Amino acid sequence: MTLAQESQLIAVVGMACRFPGARDTDEYWNALMKGTTSLVPLTADELAAKGVPQEVLTDPSYVPVAGALEDVEMFDAAYFGIPPAEAAAMDPQHRLFLQEAVHALEHAGWAGSEDRRVGVFCGSGENRYAALLPSPDSGTRTHRSMSDAPAALPLRVSYHLDLRGPSVFVSSLCSTSLTAVHLARRSLLAGECELALAGAVSVQLPQHHGYRALDGSVMSPDGRLRPFDSAAAGTVPGSGAGIVVLKRLDDALRDGDTVHAVIRGSALNNDGADRQSFAAPSVRGQRDVVIAALTDAGVDPATVGYVEAHGTGTSLGDPVELAALREARERLGATTPCAIGAVKSSLGHLDTAAGMAGLIKAVLAVREGTVPATVGHDELNPLIDLGDSGLYISADAGPWPRTEHPRRAAVTALGVGGTNAHLVLEQPPTQPAPSGPAAPDEPHIFPLSAHTPRSFDLLCDRLAETLDHKEHAPGDVARTLQEGRHHRTLRRAWVSPSLQGIGTALREKPVPAPEEGLVLAIDLGDENPYPLDERLGERIPELRRALEHTGSGASRAVVAAHTARGLLDALAVRGVVPDAVAAVGAGEYLAFAHAGALPWDVALRCAERHSRALEASLPGGDLSVCERLLDEIERDLAACPAAPLAVEVRSLTSGTGFPAGRVLPTGHLPAMTRAAVTGEGDFAPPPGCPSLLDGATGWEQWLRLVAHCWERGADVSWHLLRGTGRRIPLPGYPFDEARHWAAPAPDATAAPTPAPPRRAAATAATTPRAGGARDVLTELGAIWRTVLGVPEVAPEDSFFDLGGHSLLASQVMTRIRELFEVRIPLGELLDAETLEGMSELVQDELAALRVYATQTAPTDEAMETVEL
Repeated sequence: MTLAQESQLIAVVGMACRFPGARDTDEYWNALMKGTTSLVPLTADELAAKGVPQEVLTDPSYVPVAGALEDVEMFDAAYFGIPPAEAAAMDPQHRLFLQEAVHALEHAGWAGSEDRRVGVFCGSGENRYAALLPSPDSGTRTHRSMSDAPAALPLRVSYHLDLRGPSVFVSSLCSTSLTAVHLARRSLLAGECELALAGAVSVQLPQHHGYRALDGSVMSPDGRLRPFDSAAAGTVPGSGAGIVVLKRLDDALRDGDTVHAVIRGSALNNDGADRQSFAAPSVRGQRDVVIAALTDAGVDPATVGYVEAHGTGTSLGDPVELAALREARERLGATTPCAIGAVKSSLGHLDTAAGMAGLIKAVLAVREGTVPATVGHDELNPLIDLGDSGLYISADAGPWPRTEHPRRAAVTALGVGGTNAHLVLEQPPTQPAPSGPAAPDEPHIFPLSAHTPRSFDLLCDRLAETLDHKEHAPGDVARTLQEGRHHRTLRRAWVSPSLQGIGTALREKPVPAPEEGLVLAIDLGDENPYPLDERLGERIPELRRALEHTGSGASRAVVAAHTARGLLDALAVRGVVPDAVAAVGAGEYLAFAHAGALPWDVALRCAERHSRALEASLPGGDLSVCERLLDEIERDLAACPAAPLAVEVRSLTSGTGFPAGRVLPTGHLPAMTRAAVTGEGDFAPPPGCPSLLDGATGWEQWLRLVAHCWERGADVSWHLLRGTGRRIPLPGYPFDEARHWAAPAPDATAAPTPAPPRRAAATAATTPRAGGARDVLTELGAIWRTVLGVPEVAPEDSFFDLGGHSLLASQVMTRIRELFEVRIPLGELLDAETLEGMSELVQDELAALRVYATQTAPTDEAMETVEL
């Protein structure tokens, strides 16, 4: 392979899937190894309970089998900030793909990658859900314009996950997902994105129903799918979703990603008119795409040991596919043994997602070194002639044959209409060793977060179980949790040198840290000096630079003051901005400097004078020196221009708070120092408020300080704390799902949702009136509940916090115009934001209309003139 071809290699760094019988890649691989199938016949009672009419059940062509997904009506709308009414109207395929996109990025360790250009290339099946929804006059239909279009899928992913790369909808029917992978690969190589999600989703509705196998169709009459088998009679429909996360291999190795497989080459083409009909396959087209992909990969075709075929189990498709594969190998001179497999007999034909099921299977096969079995294959179809090509059907699972070259596989996806896709994969390279070995007792921060208590508890359980059963390096786990997850509001962090301690803590059912602002205390230890760790300067550049200004022989007070400044700078560089700083004694000068009210050089000088004045005031001290220092403090402060505070400062010496935006009173600091000298004041920091200098007593204490700041909401720049860890697969986020389904019965998965509780004045017809005045707040609240699909609304609620956006606001604007006959500009509605604010806008307009009506009403004199 040439150097240019080596630079074309793409790493698969993450995967996620929901297939029949498998909720993730681990369950999928376990099922493949067991050789099980999820195409299970349904009983007549089960089908009747699902709403299948009796005349359908007794139809001889009806086959009671499906490759179904569980819980397609469930979705964590709140996680994505989607209002319930919109979630209920969304295509279930979009909802499923959104959640799997999060899991795929988490599996790759890049879910917190908002600052990178991440592309999305995906497709979906037909939106069958839209036809099941109520009539257009229903409140659910108000969201249909945003949810009906399949092409909105990648745009939704990019929006809700804040991804900034190309966002492209892909559709080539059954080859959609591999087409998406090919396009994502090209985009990465062109430099359009640094990371790419590629995949597809297809949900057959109604779920858990069978299908009709009419004469002459491609559907299996007995509900069994037998790839390349002599008894093959057709395919079986299924539902599923699969996504891979791709990255240039060089970048993945540089960034410490886990590489599951390498894509060496890919190709797309179309059969054109060289076939019997639009839906018929072509040997030449499929042969050519195989040759093109192998040429693109730059590998010897004889080194490909496994092909995951399209394998629909149809009498026409299977022989054509293997004839094309045989011709390609003959033209390329490959005769070495090469196994062929097809996963459709285990899951069903997943339509647009079919190729993704095959790709993930092949990735796992080359990674694990095992050739999976093809369920349902017993005897080769007599119409298939493999000749001397070396091709054979993998009927039983077994270890990958040992070779002198890396394990290589290929994957085929063939679309109705002629678009063919072929990919060439290779086993992952040996991961490079970390740049430097971590000390065995090196502590790490292990952060964990969720958006609901239930998700937090489940996440703790999942991670504890993983740590119990899998060997992971602490640095790998720490880095993945720090940089590879999107951090939510409920947070808890642990600092530990080992995973054993973390596992124990997770099993103790921890509760998240309080959701309160971050307050840091600055106490320079005027009476009890802190045992500062001088070695920290080697690991914290900001601290080292701050201490360089102390000079040799500096007093303890000077060192403490400069240390505090260095730690504040270090926290700021790492993204920590406290909501308030609480300080006592000399620390107050530093607190006001941090808030922008004092120059740092003045604050440091005054802090030192404060400490010296305190010493001079002690028994046996020189009170004249104390008085001189106090005068110097006053003169220094008087020369400083007034400036508003950037953050709140709380004086623990006087018990006074100074909110952000306020200018520091001129006499506060001199009075504070005089009070400290005379032994007055000195309040204790509030509970849960760590002292800044605690973080300077050792590396672990510094990490605990950072962890505390993160728990209280700081957006820590974790890469500045990075050790030698790599990004590794860890358990995916446990979504706190609820039922969002607007389609009516008879389908059991579409059973009626109980109406949410509503206030007494839910509609204009029941709106109470007082003295003829309209209760605008109540009427507008009813509009919000309908548009957003939420059960209750409070006056202070934010439209955006409830999932609202500009399109929904335009619906509110239209309903206001219809109900109140007033026009409120959309921009003004969005600026008002709260229910109370919008209500005030409407009330102002109604009041203006009443004034206008009064001023333009005809007078009695005018009426008399008209009558005459």
